[in-house]
Amino acid sequence: MSKLPKLDFLYLDLERTEENYMNRREIYYTIVDWDERHFEDYAETCSFEELVYLMIYIYKDKFPRDKFHSIISLDSANRNLLTCINENKRRINEDIFTYNNFMRKEVTSMNVQFHTEEYSDEEVLEKYCFWESYMQNLFLEFNKEVPIHVIDKALEGKEYTKSDKNDVLLYEVKDSPIASLEVTKNSIKLNINEEKVILYFSIY
Repeated sequence: MSKLPKLDFLYLDLERTEENYMNRREIYYTIVDWDERHFEDYAETCSFEELVYLMIYIYKDKFPRDKFHSIISLDSANRNLLTCINENKRRINEDIFTYNNFMRKEVTSMNVQFHTEEYSDEEVLEKYCFWESYMQNLFLEFNKEVPIHVIDKALEGKEYTKSDKNDVLLYEVKDSPIASLEVTKNSIKLNINEEKVILYFSIY
């Protein structure tokens, strides 16, 4: 496998301050822009095995900014799964996004599920943001067979179990943002451990 691009930008966390809010575009262009472009170039041109490795590796140790799915496709339609008001009076939405027009020829299907909480007016002023949102799971289907040895390699250093259930190879990962991986012959579903989610300050 070729050398991975710099990944630090995926984990760049900033304090929620007025200064960072006002300077977020400058922060993006001075700290993130070039590394993000190199990441996109790598993900669009790397081998299929390297793409599978990247998908798992970036979630293995620390929850990253939402970036991976957007390099596969930007075209999606969403369907609401849940809307409610929680005990903090926040409006909660859970939506699944179904993508098309893929930038990788190996990808035949992609679904991403998100959890979103809308802030109150007081929280907006405090957090310099209107909501918090994070990915709950990522599903990718391919026109190639999933290379199991690549998944094992990407998870090196983590403690995990593997079991077969109804033609699904289930990886359950300990102490990781990845709660589990559901792997079939041609698909991977990455399920997030929500206790490991990081709500990043937006710089976009």
